[in-house]
Amino acid sequence: MTSKLLVSLLAVTSACLCQNPPFACNLKAFTPQERTHHRALSDRLMPAVLTAREEKDGFAFEVDPQRISFPEVAQWVDLERKCCPFFAFQLDLHQDAHIGLTLSGREGVKQFIRMEFIRLRDKLQHPEASASQ
Repeated sequence: MTSKLLVSLLAVTSACLCQNPPFACNLKAFTPQERTHHRALSDRLMPAVLTAREEKDGFAFEVDPQRISFPEVAQWVDLERKCCPFFAFQLDLHQDAHIGLTLSGREGVKQFIRMEFIRLRDKLQHPEASASQ
C-alpha cells in the first residue's frame, strides 16, 4: 500500500512539474557545445537590447539588428527554452528592422527575469528610461 501511495505521489508531482516547471534554469539541458554557444549568443544579445517594456506577464525587448541578427536571436530562444521551459517566447521582425523579443509566462516570471538577467537590470528596473540610452 505504501509503495502505491509513493508511486501515485510521484505521478502527481511529475504532472505538476510538467504543467508548471519551477523557476530555475536547468543548465544540464545543454551539451557542452550548446552551453558555449548559448553563452556567446547571450554575450551578443544582452548589450544589443535597446529598450525594455514591462508587459502584463513579462517584458518586451527591442533588439538592435546591427549588433545581433534575427537568426542568432532565434538560436538564443531555441537554447533558452531548453534550460528555462517556464518562459513563453515571441520573436518579431519589425518594419523598421528592429527585432522584437518578448519573454513572458505565469505569475512570478517578471521577478525571475529581473533577478536573472543581470546585464539588463537598469532597463528592467526603469524601462521608461531605456529608450533614451
